[in-house]
Amino acid sequence: MNFESNKFYHVYNRGNRRIPIFYRNENYLFFLEKIKRHVLGHAKVLAYCLMPNHFHLLIFTNQDLKDKTLNHDIGIMLRSFTRAINKQESQVGSLFQQATKAKCLDSDDSYPLVCFNYIHLNPLRAGLVKNLIDWEYSSYPVYASDNSKHDLIDRKSTQSLLDIDLANYRSGLIGYIPQGDIFKEHLI
Repeated sequence: MNFESNKFYHVYNRGNRRIPIFYRNENYLFFLEKIKRHVLGHAKVLAYCLMPNHFHLLIFTNQDLKDKTLNHDIGIMLRSFTRAINKQESQVGSLFQQATKAKCLDSDDSYPLVCFNYIHLNPLRAGLVKNLIDWEYSSYPVYASDNSKHDLIDRKSTQSLLDIDLANYRSGLIGYIPQGDIFKEHLI
């Protein structure tokens, strides 16, 4: 993964052989803490969704991003999470697929907003919930509610970077269906 300053990235990976990576509620919360510790110093997290066997992040890198530091810290995050899950589940080996993906999204395009919505739609598309607000391991509830305080998501930055009306986001996403297969290679 090569990250550049002031760019949008869709970062994602799934369980090796599509196995679960989250087994308990505590695993999801632990992974969110890892994101705070290893990603927030390098980028703003605009959206996230943790699914039973994969995760998605939409980030916007900091202006002063140092070469390879974010890449290094994401590696540490995934390796330490793998060690914890392997210990918990009495298993060995790779938890994640070999290569974590980080797709750069052109900020002059609609792709960052499409990705933002795509990430939030994951639990609905997978049939895990009937209403997106019910999936607690996603940033969607942060944007769909009036609660502007969140320790991982900066709503004001997201609103500015994506030029999105958060006051109407919930009603706007309800009818949103991605057009075509813009993120076909991302579908897990």
